[in-house]
Amino acid sequence: MDRGRGTAMRGTLGLVACLVGLVCGCGGPGGDTGGGSGGDAKAGSDRPRSTAPASPSASASNSGGGGGGGGRAYVTFTSAEPVGPDTLERAAGLMRDRVKAAELTDVEVTVEEKRQITVAGPAESEESLKALGAPAELAFRPVLSQLPTQDEGTCGAQADASPSQPLRACGEQQGALSTYELGPVAVPGTDVSDAAADVDAARGGGWFVTLEFTSAGAKKFADVTGRLAQQTPPQNQFAIVLDGTVVSAPSVSTAITGGTAEISGDFTPQEAEELAANLDTGALPVRLRVSSVTTVPASQG
Repeated sequence: MDRGRGTAMRGTLGLVACLVGLVCGCGGPGGDTGGGSGGDAKAGSDRPRSTAPASPSASASNSGGGGGGGGRAYVTFTSAEPVGPDTLERAAGLMRDRVKAAELTDVEVTVEEKRQITVAGPAESEESLKALGAPAELAFRPVLSQLPTQDEGTCGAQADASPSQPLRACGEQQGALSTYELGPVAVPGTDVSDAAADVDAARGGGWFVTLEFTSAGAKKFADVTGRLAQQTPPQNQFAIVLDGTVVSAPSVSTAITGGTAEISGDFTPQEAEELAANLDTGALPVRLRVSSVTTVPASQG
């Protein structure tokens, strides 16, 4: 994923994604926890969960609604390719849905001329405003090969590959960057019916994002993990790809049923809420890039 176009998720490249009902490790060199380079996925995880939302104090801080210096930030996004006004309006509508889902306050999304969308909000929420324009394209792809790499410049070159085509993508796990050759999409993000931020309060495991599949998605997920479980490493790994970046590639030892998955990592409450909001509302119909950011002090607002 192009970091200049990123989701403002501080730990995106370093995420550890685990499957609900499983115990799985990180992909990449140095992350072998169960015989495969992505960690072995086993049935029977009993991690207790709290379904409580972020604390009121965290929500106030994230939304920029309570102090912190004031001022307004104006983030302008420009479409990466020519699109019609209807497409921009759909994108803006999804961004407004993300504002509501992430519980941001005092935020306005406006379609401008010249293929632009402007998002205005509290200056202290600038990173959250930028995150609203993330593509949020999620997909699950089987791993064909995995090699260590030092050339970060090659990452993201094939981020726009067709779902029916193989993909070369990078991912960083436990500080080690790898290049993955991936098969066609086995389970697309459109098969995710719900995404929500949650916190592992009982064990202090931090914030994570839970995913629920549609009935069709759950069947695909069970079928493909059943096939992968019969393969040898690294072809028994299942890559979770977000906006062209491999966020994890856990190995699979058995078919996974139940229709749920989980993305966990070094999330703050804000990052988990933003990622869940982006995934829950679906991918934007057009790729956007931040073309300008303007901050107006409170005294001039």
